[in-house]
Amino acid sequence: MAKRKASAAKPERRPRGEIDRNYFFGDVFIKTGAALGVVVAIIAAYTPMTVESALAGGMYDYLAVMGSFAGVAAVCFLFGRHLRRQATHWDFD
Repeated sequence: MAKRKASAAKPERRPRGEIDRNYFFGDVFIKTGAALGVVVAIIAAYTPMTVESALAGGMYDYLAVMGSFAGVAAVCFLFGRHLRRQATHWDFD
């Protein structure tokens, strides 16, 4: 006797409102993350010091602020990419 294989889960169709919402907010988060990354890069280029001199000078608050903005930029960008991937008609999860 042949064993029956479990049937694959059938994908569900997402509603149009959810697709539009995921696409819009994904785009917003991607642009926000990119803009924050550009701002961090411009501030880092404008300040007349390097990371090594900031560490040597004990400017940990500056490094914490720049690091937190860079972290927020990365999280926004990656979350936006996740939402844009979810903006499809079919849910295969």
